[in-house]
Amino acid sequence: MYPAEGGVAAPRPGADATVSLTVEVSDVDGSVDRALAQGALLERPVADNPDGRNAVIRDPFGHRWIISDGGVETVRQGDIGYVSLWVPDAERATAFFSAVLGWSYLPSAEGQTHQVVDRELHHGVHGGHDRSTLFLCFVVDDIDDAVRRVGAAGGRADEPTVEPHGLSAMCVDVEGTSFSLFQPPPGPRAGRLPANGSRHGDVSSITMEVGESGPVRAFYAAVLGWHFSPGRVEDGWGPDGVVPMTGLHGGHETTTVVPMYRVDDIGAAVARVRAAGGSATDPESQPYGVSSECVDDQGTRFYLGQQ
Repeated sequence: MYPAEGGVAAPRPGADATVSLTVEVSDVDGSVDRALAQGALLERPVADNPDGRNAVIRDPFGHRWIISDGGVETVRQGDIGYVSLWVPDAERATAFFSAVLGWSYLPSAEGQTHQVVDRELHHGVHGGHDRSTLFLCFVVDDIDDAVRRVGAAGGRADEPTVEPHGLSAMCVDVEGTSFSLFQPPPGPRAGRLPANGSRHGDVSSITMEVGESGPVRAFYAAVLGWHFSPGRVEDGWGPDGVVPMTGLHGGHETTTVVPMYRVDDIGAAVARVRAAGGSATDPESQPYGVSSECVDDQGTRFYLGQQ
């Protein structure tokens, strides 16, 4: 009997022969929790390892179980599950980014809301905002607990609502930046995305520009479990292992989230930005590739990156 199937039988008196077994499951954390609830003992906690997310338990017979996802990473708490460009005019933004990145969009009943087609990271464009920024939606395992953590850490959170994609809650962090939390529906989770996208037009990385980095880091550590490492620039920080790759930079008067989009030919992409009415710096070599800092025709800041 696999622990993932919902139970561990009571030991038979005198049974002392043991075996070691391996089982692959889509939800390692849930399978281990169910086994422990039925009397199994935890030998090694759930963790992400080079061979996948796994744990080791011992059932009441004494048999040792390696519970593994088989090396297929799935989306996890703290990852970014959805982004949306918040802009003054959605129609102008969709036209601009279609010209620059080749985006197309799903039909929309609301003129100010658009969903970009065929992106690895779900991406929207939403108009009607005073200034441009990238809105972030973070994955959590338990949205009720996460909402409580938001309040305890000094932010604000609405009550979770049921959406077609799972449970969602709108929130505001300690500096007034809006974001949302998202708990995936029950069942196997989606696979984890590449850290830097994989195709032209994908989000390659995200920079959160903040005022005081210390309180903001403490907030997201408490809410999402992020652990930060120092970056390459002064007051720059990276939450370890977050997908897509994300950085946090302090010392800004205005909080803004700025995306970098992956492109196949940065020279051609820079030319398209300028032809569409935006501005772009000449491409520069960086440790991670070649990049350009850009602004669209209504003040939306973004980067282009070629790896």
